Amino acid sequence: INGLELVSFVKGNAAYRSIPLIIVSTESSDRDREKGLSLGADAYLAKPFDPEDLLQIARDLLSRSPGAGQG
Repeated sequence: INGLELVSFVKGNAAYRSIPLIIVSTESSDRDREKGLSLGADAYLAKPFDPEDLLQIARDLLSRSPGAGQG
């Protein structure tokens, strides 16, 4: 199973659909980004990337998640 298949499986399964997914890939073309996002990924980050960018994306996604801020 590759990353795109994993995104498709997770987002296609009601039990896991709300899990935020970030694709981190060496593929940086607009076509690759569009494909990942169209399959349901919540964000797409091409390598190399600034770790602060990944951290900010994760924070943003987690703040939007059901149950965010509870714990």
